[in-house]
Amino acid sequence: MPVISTNTAANTAVRFLNRNSTEQSSSLAKLASGSNINKASDDAAGLAISTKIGTDVAALEQASTNASHGISVLQTADGGASNIADIVERMKTLASQSASGTVTDKERTYIQAEFSQLKDEVDGITESTRYNGQSLLDGSSDFSVDDTKTAAVANAGSNASVTGGVMGTTGTYTNSTGSAQTATLDINGTTVSFGSVGASGGTLTAAQVATAINDAKIEGVTASASAGGALTITSTVNDLEIANGTGSDAAITAATFGLTAATTNIAATATASYTNSGTEDQSGTIMIDGTKVEITAEAGATITAQDMATQINTALKESGNYTVSASVNSTTNQLELTSITKGENATVTLADFDTEGGLSLATLGLTAGTTHGTTTEVSTTGADIVVGSTSADTINLSIEGLTAKDLGIADLDVSTKDGADKALSVLDTAIDTISNARAEMGATMSRFEFRSAQIDTSVENLEAAKSAIADVDIAKEQASLSSSTVKVQAAVAAASQANQMPQNLLSLIR
Repeated sequence: MPVISTNTAANTAVRFLNRNSTEQSSSLAKLASGSNINKASDDAAGLAISTKIGTDVAALEQASTNASHGISVLQTADGGASNIADIVERMKTLASQSASGTVTDKERTYIQAEFSQLKDEVDGITESTRYNGQSLLDGSSDFSVDDTKTAAVANAGSNASVTGGVMGTTGTYTNSTGSAQTATLDINGTTVSFGSVGASGGTLTAAQVATAINDAKIEGVTASASAGGALTITSTVNDLEIANGTGSDAAITAATFGLTAATTNIAATATASYTNSGTEDQSGTIMIDGTKVEITAEAGATITAQDMATQINTALKESGNYTVSASVNSTTNQLELTSITKGENATVTLADFDTEGGLSLATLGLTAGTTHGTTTEVSTTGADIVVGSTSADTINLSIEGLTAKDLGIADLDVSTKDGADKALSVLDTAIDTISNARAEMGATMSRFEFRSAQIDTSVENLEAAKSAIADVDIAKEQASLSSSTVKVQAAVAAASQANQMPQNLLSLIR
């Protein structure tokens, strides 16, 4: 009904005017900022997602920079390693010259002078190859690898062992008491139980005792029983310690088995040797890291582990192989073949070549095969470079030390022909070490390059995803602005008309 106290039409027109004006302002804000989300109420979920994507993009952009720095560090280190490789190559040339019979000891003295200077220059380059003030190749930087490396050592001498006593003449223990007995022995700290020996007439044989000891799986300990019943216990790793156990009857002790309750020192009784019991000389050729080594044993003679070591070292030296040496372990009295290189790449390979003379790896107590060195990571294993949006996205950047000591060339001397012969062999190993280190650098550098390319792709895709959420669609928003502008103009006109309606009603009471 027509009233003049309440202008309902004007109120309605103003309400729509305010709404249309708000839409117009929102469109203008989006067009002016270029963003589809100017306040949380515009799109709360979209704001959260776009903000997270934005932080990931920022982190990835820094990660790209980190990867570039990692590549720069490796390029710097590789440049220094390349120069060291050139120096070692020159050192090998000098060693070859000194090893030649065409020069005398006087000329070798001159050669040694340059050789010594080049060793010093190797250390000079390792120290002066720096990045951000850190020497990269001398093992002192944050990128250095502090690993524990073990040389490859092939053990031999199967006769190096400790043997216990024998169990009686018949190899059988008979329980003559009126009650069951439980027999045990402590062997190298492990308690071995031989079960219950029945009352009067119960027996325990040497074979049963040997089986129980073997079933206990004590490191390096084996037991056997001969056809005549003699029990033998052998230890090839540790001293052999035999102690009385705690059976139900104190009468069953080590002595019951013909053994002595005591510790036998393995080094004192080891007999790493080979005896030629025939009437003719014996020989055999084995291969040590590709070098032929002939071992001989005269008729009726015994060659000890030290004799074998001497023959092996002489043969290796005559063949120019100084990377492997033979020695006798002072603890086990076993023959050991040791590589001068260390770590996982270090190996000692043994194989038979010619066994027609009667001697082979097996008869000498050696085992055919390849023994590897080991590398154990400890506290310092290089630096982890962040190459992603989280702390877990890292690439380890580690650089091996290449000092003269690390390369094993610090003590080389070419002032004599023997020293030059040794240097030729050792320098080959040093070149391999440098090549392996450079290969590791190149592999890590390649990884950084691929990760950098992946980061660039991720940044591009994430920015596109963020744009789809947060950036305004100009064409769409301009159309919305045009619509809201027309609506505002219409609402203003309507409000003006509504304000005239009460005036028109007053004409009725004039």
